[in-house]
Amino acid sequence: MTVEPALVEALRPSAHERMPPAEVRPCVDLAFARDATGRSYLGRQYVGYPVHVGRALYVDGSAPDLCVVYLQSVSGGLFEHERLASRIEVGQGARAHIATPASTIVHAMQGGSAVQRTRLVVQPGALLEYMPAPLILFPGSHMVSDIDVTMADGALVVVADSFLPHDPAGEQRSFAWLESTMTVRDGNGQLLARERMCIDGGNWLSGNAGANAGLRMHGSLWLLGGSADAELLHALRALPEVEGALAGASLLPNAAGIVFRALAADAVRLERIMHAAWVAARTHHTGSAPALRRR
Repeated sequence: MTVEPALVEALRPSAHERMPPAEVRPCVDLAFARDATGRSYLGRQYVGYPVHVGRALYVDGSAPDLCVVYLQSVSGGLFEHERLASRIEVGQGARAHIATPASTIVHAMQGGSAVQRTRLVVQPGALLEYMPAPLILFPGSHMVSDIDVTMADGALVVVADSFLPHDPAGEQRSFAWLESTMTVRDGNGQLLARERMCIDGGNWLSGNAGANAGLRMHGSLWLLGGSADAELLHALRALPEVEGALAGASLLPNAAGIVFRALAADAVRLERIMHAAWVAARTHHTGSAPALRRR
């Protein structure tokens, strides 16, 4: 099967990557469309190792036209020197929700890194919720994550990007390094916003990487497009407090949207506050809360 040129382009390494040559694995290329009845469907699908794509589901009672797809790792996580690329496109007026059934483990490494590139393209009037479960960063892991969103006028995009440090031996060893880049562009490719976050694992776990108050679980929810107005910002800032967690929200430049941040003492608290922010955003944009079950 041929691979879309855009997916091949997504695999090209950026200048800042410091890793030996790696096998190129275009692992996911999905395109969603809307049929004559208004229901969204998976119109194109390319899948390669190490990802399995579940069948399209229609399980959100508040949005029966929403196409829900789960991406599942069949390899047991991300490993040293892997370089994976995904591309997801949502056509005009279509609505899709992409998630994972569980977190992805980033395994211990010996000086190399794992790279995961994701390209999201959302056409006019479309909705994409890209909400994978948090990455679990094992001791010594070095993860490079690059998410690039292109959204046309009238599109709505929700992206979850979170991580959980974890030492399975219970010895409080840290991950090595995390690089996470988010880029937001308009339908013409014009840059609207970009953030690059680089975290040294030792500093993060010791509490020296900024004012994280000892809260080691980190979540970002990017609410892009639509009316990035004061009403939604206020709703996010007024969410009920969760003990053992901190959260805040800020407007992005160039009216690109809003970013919501959360820090938590454990994965349960992080999931709770991230879920509440997603519910607030969906309710604001569509008038009804999502009826998908929580993981």
